[in-house]
Order: sequence, then structure tokens, then C-alpha cells
Amino acid sequence: MPQPANIIVATCLMFASLAAQNHVVVPQAYATADAPAYGWVAGASRDVRQQTLIGASHLAPLLGKTINSIALRRHAAAEEYLGGKADIAVTLSIAPGSPLDCSTVFATNTTGPTSPAAPHFTGQVDIPLSPTPGGATVPWTTANVIQIPLTTSFTYTGGTLCVDITGAAVVGHNANWWMADLALEDISGDSHNLGGGCGMYGGVSKEWSHVAERSLIAGGHARFFANGTPGAPGLAAFGNAAPISIPLSLTGLPAGPGCNIWLSSLDVLIPLTFSVPTDPIEFPFGGEAEVTFKVPNSPTILGITMTTQWIDWAQLATSNAIEWSIAPSMPTIDMALIEGAAGDSSGLAAPYMGHVMRFGYE
Repeated sequence: MPQPANIIVATCLMFASLAAQNHVVVPQAYATADAPAYGWVAGASRDVRQQTLIGASHLAPLLGKTINSIALRRHAAAEEYLGGKADIAVTLSIAPGSPLDCSTVFATNTTGPTSPAAPHFTGQVDIPLSPTPGGATVPWTTANVIQIPLTTSFTYTGGTLCVDITGAAVVGHNANWWMADLALEDISGDSHNLGGGCGMYGGVSKEWSHVAERSLIAGGHARFFANGTPGAPGLAAFGNAAPISIPLSLTGLPAGPGCNIWLSSLDVLIPLTFSVPTDPIEFPFGGEAEVTFKVPNSPTILGITMTTQWIDWAQLATSNAIEWSIAPSMPTIDMALIEGAAGDSSGLAAPYMGHVMRFGYE
């Protein structure tokens, strides 16, 4: 039977341990409020890799502290989330630059001053059955949180924190719709269609060229894609918009009616090949080609305008031309999310959002 003095000592040690465990929510604005967006949890329903880059502006309370747990909170949607399990690996490191310097290549974001040697957690986590919230605010309680206890702690010494999570779905334990809170800055570039499309794709309007407007931001990865003849060569042309269109046939090419050029200059020409669809459902839409480039992380790029138009050489068809502009202001969220398939070396980078996370530290 323990002596009274020993009981007192043990009790003091227990309370000291509890006091040493602290939490900080990033971004702090969503510690007790729902974030404006939601996103997948790696491994909840499919094999996904997600890197969340968190800038130093969010992490002052963690400077010099040792992180020993990470939690993701559900979104406040008025619906029940079914539970499940996920196999995940979590690695923490310091990224080589700010979130606006993020790369689409996963390995590049982990090559900072603390390149990880091994995961800080590998194992199975529980995804709780989460009832419909009773209001607009979701508390950090067991039923609303995916808790990840790190088996190897990580001391934050400054810089951009890279939280790298690879998740694999557990057969028979999928949580098919469990959405985590996502911080999102409502910032994007702008685009408008000039016309000029012809050929087999793009429906009645012949709009088979597209741009992701949210990718048109300083520090972003601008994405342009088009549909064309599967397996055929294509050309993506970038330049200034012409005041009036010119029929492609005037260049000497045997192009049909409606195939018009909307470029007054050819500043960049990128040859590509349209992919061959593997799913029969995609056959009517043709193959796809994509151009992605890193937008400089600089105010000098703000508001710059260009025009993009594609050529499908197999059809001698022009796409609709799109005039687009980089957003007029710099992103300020100081976070980025890079997401892709678990086995891929790269993913899509979005330096305007990131998972809301609660870090346990001591």
C-alpha cells in the first residue's frame, strides 16, 4: 500500500505532466471557429499524400517547443460523419522556403535545414463516428477529432513547418466522407474567353482550352489544360491578345472555318502530346494536355495579363483563346497545401489554403 507521502508525490507529478502538455491551433483564428472550407483526410477513403506548409507567422508559440501530437478537426457541416481507420505516416521538417515558395515536388519541400530521416509516426489512427454538430462551432472533442500521437517528437526551431502525411485506406474501414477543417484565402486571378475555337472537342462552343483561376496568384503554380486528339501532338502558345482574330487558314495551313488565332505575339511556345484516355467514359472528351509553371513569389508579377491558345495538329484546329491575369494582391494566409496520390512524387500545390491543425507540445 503506498505511503501518503508517495501518493502526494505521484499526484504532483501527474498534474505537472498534464500542465506541461499544451496546445496551439493553426491558424489561431479557427481555434474556436469553423474554417471557411473543408478537405479530404489522407487515408480516410483513398491513398493520398498531403503536405501542409505552415509559415513562421503562425508558429511563434511553438518556437523552441517540442511537438508531440497533431489533431485534425471535422468541418461544421450539418451532417454525420461515419468513422473508420487509416494507415498513415507523418513526418515533420522545416521547408527550404516560405509557403509561397512551395514546390509541386514533395521531396523538394522537405529539403530544408532539418531534412527528415524517418517518420515521426507510422501506424493506424481511428477516425471517429462524428454526430451532426449542434451549432456553427465544433469543439476539439474526441468525437470531432482525428488524433495523431507522434512516436518521435519534433522540436520546432523556426522557419516554415512542413507536415507531411501519407495515408492509406484500410479495407472495410473507409470513412468515405469525413471532411477536415480547411483554412482558405479567397484569392484568385481572372480570365475570360476570347473565342476562336474549332474542331471536334469543347462542345457547341468549341471551348476545349481552360485555366485554373485560383492558380493565377503570386507564388502559385499556374495550370493550363486542353482537350485534343488522343496521342496527337499539340502546341500551347502564350502571348498578347490580338485586337481582332485572324483565320488560321491565312497562315497557309488547310484549316477549316472558325479556326481563328487570337494572338498578336508568340512569346512562349510549348509542344505537348494529348494523353490517351484509359476510361471509356472519357473518350468523347478526347485526350488532355497540361502546362504548369511556377508564378514568381514577387509583387512585380501582380496583375500581369497574357493570352493562351492551343493548336491540335492532328485536326489543324485552334482552341478557344483565354486572356488571363495574375491576382492583383499577394496571398497572406502563409500556408500551402500540396496534395497528390500516395505513390506519386508530386501533386497539386495550393499556396492559398491549408488544414487547420492543433499541435500538442511541451
